[in-house]
Amino acid sequence: MSDVNRPLRSTLPLTSSVSGTFQYDNETPQVGNGRYPGAVQNLSLTIGTYSVNLDPMGETNVIRITDNPSGDLFRLSTSVNGSPIGAYTPMLFRLDLSDEDGLAITGTALNNPPSLGDLSSTRWRLMFENNIGGGTVRIQGAINSLTAVPLPAAVILFGAGLISLVGLGAGGLRNLRRPHQA
Repeated sequence: MSDVNRPLRSTLPLTSSVSGTFQYDNETPQVGNGRYPGAVQNLSLTIGTYSVNLDPMGETNVIRITDNPSGDLFRLSTSVNGSPIGAYTPMLFRLDLSDEDGLAITGTALNNPPSLGDLSSTRWRLMFENNIGGGTVRIQGAINSLTAVPLPAAVILFGAGLISLVGLGAGGLRNLRRPHQA
C-alpha cells in the first residue's frame, strides 16, 4: 500500500499485506464506447486481516476500456461491502491499469486484462464512507502481480465436481433401496 488516510491507519497500517481476486464475464455486452456494466461477477480484497467483497446489490459495477493513442485504460469499478472500521464503511473498489503510450490495449473488447509489463501505472483504491459526518477516506496502492484465469476452466471444474457429487448421491440412494442380507 502506498497511502492510508489517517482514520484507517491504526486498523490498516501501510505494512499490511494486500491480496485479492476478481472475476468478470467477458461475454458482457458493451454499452457505449468501451463500457461493460454488470461485468464484474466476483471480487474479494484482503488487507492484513480485513476483507471486502463485491456488493452484488451495489450501485456500481462496470469495466471501462479505453484504447487511445494518448493513453490506454482498463478500469474496474465496483461497490463493495465489508465490516465497518469505526465510523467508516467500505463502499467502492477501483482498479486502474493504464498506459500513457497507448500501446498496451488494442481495441475495447472485454478480453483478458493487459499484461503488467506493458503498463505505465497499476493502481487500486478502496474508498470508505464516513457514516457519521459524511465524506470519504481511502486506501490505495500499486499492483505488482496480476494473473488472468479464464472463467470457463473454473466453470468446467465446478461442473465436473458437481456431477461427481450427484453420482455419489445417486449411488448412495441405490444402496439404500437394496434389501440388506443378514
